[in-house]
Amino acid sequence: MKKPALNAVIRCGAVSIAALSLIGCFGGTTVKHSLEDYAERISRVLDMPLPASFEKGIVAPLPKLTDSATLKHTIEGISINLREFYALQDCELGTVVAERNTSLGKSQLPSQRLVHESKLLTVLKDCEAALKETENDATTQLANTIASWREQKTLDYAKTWGNLIQASQELRLALNTPERLLSVENNKDALSSVNALFFVDTLNSAESLENPIDSTELEEQLQIIRSARLPATLWQTQQTLTYALSELTPVLSAKLAAVSCPDGRASDQAEILRNVFYLFFIEQIQPVGSLVNQYHYKLMPLWDAWLSDPSLHVDLKAYIESQSKEGFKQYSQAMQAHVALWQEFLGRCNLSPVAPV
Repeated sequence: MKKPALNAVIRCGAVSIAALSLIGCFGGTTVKHSLEDYAERISRVLDMPLPASFEKGIVAPLPKLTDSATLKHTIEGISINLREFYALQDCELGTVVAERNTSLGKSQLPSQRLVHESKLLTVLKDCEAALKETENDATTQLANTIASWREQKTLDYAKTWGNLIQASQELRLALNTPERLLSVENNKDALSSVNALFFVDTLNSAESLENPIDSTELEEQLQIIRSARLPATLWQTQQTLTYALSELTPVLSAKLAAVSCPDGRASDQAEILRNVFYLFFIEQIQPVGSLVNQYHYKLMPLWDAWLSDPSLHVDLKAYIESQSKEGFKQYSQAMQAHVALWQEFLGRCNLSPVAPV
């Protein structure tokens, strides 16, 4: 068993430099490749077939997000007659209303619609205040009309923000369409994306109703969110780890129990298995699991806020909850079960999960 087992585990070089060879061969691999290589090495050492899921592929698409047309709020505009419109030409409100009625204004992206609504609330407030200062019946009546518009647009603003989250291409890609899995070395814009997502969240606040949104800053933050696609990347990585380990752990359990360690003395096969566990799980897979934990806890306050926000559709909330809470729970259980299995095995054979010599 000794020589065949070693040959089965070591591909890249001689037995005497097993650790260096394995690390050299698989440096820079993705967690998908690490999981596949890990399962393959174990299956060879234990002479067991790979779980069927590894043959089919362990990366599955995330559940489909409800289409944007279903999630999107319908927002009615305010009705302004010509007399009112002409009366508004002395304040900026007339210009802002006119901008919205152009062909470009009517086809605004969700982000620019939110910018417009933010600006509209500001000019409504300013125009109302200016009209009240003139103190005549006509302007007072118009000021009261503007106050009713401002009340309506304040209610509409939250829905407009909800449409940014639910219907903008940047957020939909970020929530549902990852381009990669998390990796230890290359998570483009991931940390910046956390800040960008919280920035978007702040736009649905009392302060945002008082100050116009900076359009340039908003578009920059949305591009970071689109580039990183952090939530979807996190959730697909979490799902991949859950799927792979849930398939591997039950099969591995019986096989490890059968490995001989008489009187607690590690056999050659047990030491080879420990080396595989260290080189692949400890060195390559577990660090990605740590990133899953890190980003999960960074984003949980955001998800909690969105799950309680009445501006967001129940379908979007159900999707976020299933990924951020139930999905993470399943991932945590899969990781804990796998680690516990190895702890029991290594303890029985008096081995520590340390680097191979």
